[in-house]
Amino acid sequence: MTPGGARLGRMLAGARRVAMMPLGLAVRTARRVDDGHAMARRPDLKRNVARAVVTGACGSVATLLLPWMRRTGLDLHCVDARGGRRVASDGPIRRADLRDPEVADRVLAGSDAVLHLAATEWRGSADDRLADDGAVIANVLAASVRQGVGRVVFASTMHVVGLYGRNEPLDEASPVRPDSHYAASKLHGEALCRLYAEKHGLSVTCLRLGHVAATLEDAEPGSWISPEDVAQMVEIAFRRDSPGFELFHAVADYEGSPLAPSRATAFGYRCRRPAESHAQALARVARTWRDDPVARQKRGATFASGTLPG
Repeated sequence: MTPGGARLGRMLAGARRVAMMPLGLAVRTARRVDDGHAMARRPDLKRNVARAVVTGACGSVATLLLPWMRRTGLDLHCVDARGGRRVASDGPIRRADLRDPEVADRVLAGSDAVLHLAATEWRGSADDRLADDGAVIANVLAASVRQGVGRVVFASTMHVVGLYGRNEPLDEASPVRPDSHYAASKLHGEALCRLYAEKHGLSVTCLRLGHVAATLEDAEPGSWISPEDVAQMVEIAFRRDSPGFELFHAVADYEGSPLAPSRATAFGYRCRRPAESHAQALARVARTWRDDPVARQKRGATFASGTLPG
């Protein structure tokens, strides 16, 4: 066979393999995840944030957070892959599938910062979380490089340390101990954030969120943080004017807790809505999970006590 014939044969074989895939997989496989090297623009971190993109704007966290974010006076451009009943009533939300890098470029063009809240539902399959959430955060980071978006805030979770005991000392420097596939997928996102911060000079802040809820009573015992205090951390991250990676534990102050004060305090953060005492939280933990000893003992609660699929 001639060299040209061999190349044609390989092309046809590849086309047949794609044609045999389920449609969704073929489309997902065809979408590239750009590494951000092409047409990179050095971000101007001395410029104040005026326009910010919020992804996952129809999710439960964004629904609580957006009213506080809108008080900052920023020009917020909100996007979500789904739309639906959770759309906030105080601003338009556009549909955008950020698994497509070209869509990510269009969404981030002309912005100064991005708050990335988008994520697969935590009950979703491990494969979907790793494939979709990994592709989305990679595309957001790469588009930030190409579009000169200097600041990225990534919503991670305290479940990445969910296998620590409730009385064990813990801070942002402690080794990670994820309690679930959900937590492991968030650690993948954190690693990508550090990679892009260190290789491309972005200012990236990961917020390890506790249970974001309007009131202490609405949250799981021991893990509450108010949307007002999350918004304060986002504002701090948007003001950071030096490149690099930062990690903030985002949980309200529980008096007597072994959880160290968040690193956000080094940048001026002060918890505006403290929680109850650690002892009171432990008493509520004991009542809430009286029949689940692992959930009582571990920070990740039922995420820690649940079995892994497969």
